[in-house]
Amino acid sequence: MIETPRSQYIQICELLRGRIQDGTYPRGSLLPSEDRLAQELGVSRVTINRAIGLLRLAGDVKVRRGTGTSVRSLPRILRDAQVRYAARQEGSGAGEVEASKLNLKSLTEYRRIARTTPPQAVGKTLGLRKSEAALLRSRVLYANDEPTQIADSYLPWSIVKDCEPLMQPDAGTGGSYGRLAELGHGPVRFTEDVTIRMPNESEQRTLELEATQPVFEIWHVAYTVENRPIEVCIHVMPGHLWTLRYGWTDQPPSERAS
Repeated sequence: MIETPRSQYIQICELLRGRIQDGTYPRGSLLPSEDRLAQELGVSRVTINRAIGLLRLAGDVKVRRGTGTSVRSLPRILRDAQVRYAARQEGSGAGEVEASKLNLKSLTEYRRIARTTPPQAVGKTLGLRKSEAALLRSRVLYANDEPTQIADSYLPWSIVKDCEPLMQPDAGTGGSYGRLAELGHGPVRFTEDVTIRMPNESEQRTLELEATQPVFEIWHVAYTVENRPIEVCIHVMPGHLWTLRYGWTDQPPSERAS
């Protein structure tokens, strides 16, 4: 039932989202045409178009040229910051572990693995001199052949330059952290700064996003037992696809003070 006092396109957006959530329009299926929806709901095609525009911005549907508007096929992916790194020995990396938990087919495509001059902020975080190089491992992660994130890792070149597995896409069980541990620089502590922003043109193309769909940018830093920053990884992730979870255990004031 469309209520007159409320904006029709907002009500229709909510109605269509409800149909997606209850399975009337299953994941990966095509929505009915705008003409058909307009006829069914007794509104103009312009109103339907505006409603679907809201669904597109929220990531509920995706428009593909030549095929129509389809319901998002992937479920929301839970990124549990504590669990993902503790479980990395289950696969070659935390991203693979996350996808497998949802029975999704995982794929990591490496765009570049090379010695590089890191961005100034990355070099500063890693404690590198201005002229010092880093190893860049730049990759795109997919689940069921759909892009889920861009991840660019930077490691001090002076430490990893002779580690052949880190120069390959498959760094082996445990991923790059497993190899760092073998080099005597295994990460034991992590920090993450999370910001929300709009994607740039390159990110839009890679992640198949609308220009107005926000992304999470996670600035992940790993530290050794000596408190040396050993990796900076910059994750760019579609906001509508991910849920971020951070957990911690509080200590009584007496323990914190000791």
